[in-house]
Amino acid sequence: MSDVSTLSALELSRLYQSKTLSPVEVVDTQLSRLESLNPIYNAFYCIDHEGAREEAKKSEQRWLNGEPSSLFDGIPTSVKDALLSRGQKSYRGSAANNSDEHEWNEDCPLVARQKEAGMISLGKTTMPDFGILASGYSSQHGITRNPWNSNVTTGGSSSGTAAAICAGLNPVAAGTDIVGSIRLPASYTGLFGLKPSQGRVPYYPSNADTLVAGPMSRSVSDSAAYLNILSRPDYRDARALNWQDTDYSEHLNKARPSLRLGLLLNIGFGTSPDPETLAAITCAAQQLEDLGHRIIPIESPFSSGDEDCAELYYQQRCHHEFKQYPKHLRKQSPYIDEFTRRCEEVSAVDLFDATMAMRQLGVKTLEMCSAVDYLLLPSTPRPAFAAELPADAPNKLFDPWCNNFLFNISEQPAASINCGYTEGGLPIGLQIVGPRFDDAGVLQLARQYENIRPAQRAFPI
Repeated sequence: MSDVSTLSALELSRLYQSKTLSPVEVVDTQLSRLESLNPIYNAFYCIDHEGAREEAKKSEQRWLNGEPSSLFDGIPTSVKDALLSRGQKSYRGSAANNSDEHEWNEDCPLVARQKEAGMISLGKTTMPDFGILASGYSSQHGITRNPWNSNVTTGGSSSGTAAAICAGLNPVAAGTDIVGSIRLPASYTGLFGLKPSQGRVPYYPSNADTLVAGPMSRSVSDSAAYLNILSRPDYRDARALNWQDTDYSEHLNKARPSLRLGLLLNIGFGTSPDPETLAAITCAAQQLEDLGHRIIPIESPFSSGDEDCAELYYQQRCHHEFKQYPKHLRKQSPYIDEFTRRCEEVSAVDLFDATMAMRQLGVKTLEMCSAVDYLLLPSTPRPAFAAELPADAPNKLFDPWCNNFLFNISEQPAASINCGYTEGGLPIGLQIVGPRFDDAGVLQLARQYENIRPAQRAFPI
């Protein structure tokens, strides 16, 4: 049973089907592992021992009867703090949130789909304050640490989600991504993470037009199968895409003809790229070129200052939520208090101007991508920084998102897949961006790269 933690979701599913392994055995093993490792990594703030064991028994019986609810019936997972789940508290990472006064009486679409599929939540995972910090720093939950090196961050905002999967506490879980919160922690922890096209995964309640949810795992195959579950329809999201009965796993290994792959090494603003990161991305592009794809260097159409309108938008979105809490509680989230302070002086005209400028950023992003089939760039310009910090440069909280947020605005699918390691052993993520609605294509290209990339180091499981 010591190897359970290293198995993928699909491997667990096959063992359930052959009756070689039981969901009860797996959940018991993972809960024991969680109790041992969570004090180190701080991935979970709520562990549901009783509920997980009860659901594991039900799943075991379904497999014994030959009637599993889905391929992922009995697969351990988790629920990010940002996602509402019936009977559990959600703090959105902040001590300013007075969530102790109530519990939610409904599941968000994503949690509902997981339960319908028979997946078993081990509990709720940590996130930084209001999902706007690019680290595992949370005024409510404390510091979430990276299993590759506990001195550095997992990234945010899907910090606990990434730490749990990386450490082998569960093989798959969903992250949310409003500005880069799936791809950034996937990059820092060596995982695969997909930010789907806007509306692919129904989301409710949503507090931003750029907010999406998507799969995170240790393999592309697991995420593709997981997306089949997450993307199923839910009437509560009026902006969701029309559901298509697409089997992302079935399409995963389809041959890709020679593609035009744009290579963008510097976005033009934000954090300066790290040389080791640039070397790893360039190497990945060369490997894809060796497969017959054409690599086309892309010059960024953006320059320093272009991101200011987006930073104001995200500040205002966070401020709108933050100001709802009592002033004495807001002081417990000092970084957010400082980050949103300028919004007190922002007029409606200022915000509207910023929103319109953001739309133009989206248009410019789509135009940049129009000359190629897919875009390659670093998931993050630099590797993981110190765990205690809210950002690489604490006075520049928005900078770590510089390679991510444009594709939230343009609503394009974008994935991060590990492509190498720094000299110090930290993972480096390759970001693959596709045309709007081409989630299957991004998964296919990621799978193709996964098959040819250099040998990966074993996860710290």
